[in-house]
Amino acid sequence: MQDETDKTSGPERPLYEALLYPRRSLSARGFLILTIATAVFGAAYGLLFLTMGAWPIFGYLGAEWLLFWWLLRTHFRGDRRAERLRLYRDRLVLQQIDAKGRVAERIFEPYWLRVMLQERGFENPALLLRSHGTAVEIGAFLGAQERRDFAAELGGVLQNWRTA
Repeated sequence: MQDETDKTSGPERPLYEALLYPRRSLSARGFLILTIATAVFGAAYGLLFLTMGAWPIFGYLGAEWLLFWWLLRTHFRGDRRAERLRLYRDRLVLQQIDAKGRVAERIFEPYWLRVMLQERGFENPALLLRSHGTAVEIGAFLGAQERRDFAAELGGVLQNWRTA
């Protein structure tokens, strides 16, 4: 049975929260500039070939640019993946968000949770959360050093939680 003060105090605040997401080398503004610039250059070359009488090349350049734009847009939209970890007093909640925005949530008992780096060769370790015989890989989109740094940070947070 909950105490009356727990009901009125509002939502529980996490003791620790981390949001992992892939780095993006191209901003939304950069995407716009790149697509406009390639469209201008493609149109200029296409018009040059059109005036020379090589009209099929104009169509091929247009189709090629549309394919380039579609692939770049698809890649740009597909990097919406993210992982959110929240440590509360009694649990660690992992939310994994895929490229389409679907959320998969797992809850771990933090006392038994281990943060592990599993070396796979080529200095590209897998970052795993392991508890009760099951393991979940997190941060697959991070670089090797970012995974190592986050493993050390999360391991320290869990160690502090256990000793508190």
